[in-house]
Amino acid sequence: MSEQQVHLSVAQRIIIKFLTHEGVKPIEILQRLTAQFGDQTLSRARVFAWHKKLKEGRELVENVEHDRRPRTSITEENIRTIRELLERDRRLTLSEMTAQVGISYGSCLLE
Repeated sequence: MSEQQVHLSVAQRIIIKFLTHEGVKPIEILQRLTAQFGDQTLSRARVFAWHKKLKEGRELVENVEHDRRPRTSITEENIRTIRELLERDRRLTLSEMTAQVGISYGSCLLE
């Protein structure tokens, strides 16, 4: 049997689930996770939120898929489009470029 890679946050949620079912309080879960994972530990808010969800009966520890906008507008296509706009007219403002490309103001970044 091959070993599967589990994302670090999912691994921590599995531990939170186990300890929640054991009746461990969320503050102790956070302390134990911090001792094990150090700087890569989920935030206090995330640990407490997952503890609450699991205590209320949630079984899945993976993120639930849902339809929403992509997390970022920084794609190769958008970067290429912004560069082309800049090559044509260096006087374009960020607002003008983002309006033409259809992305948010904060997403108008170049590598």
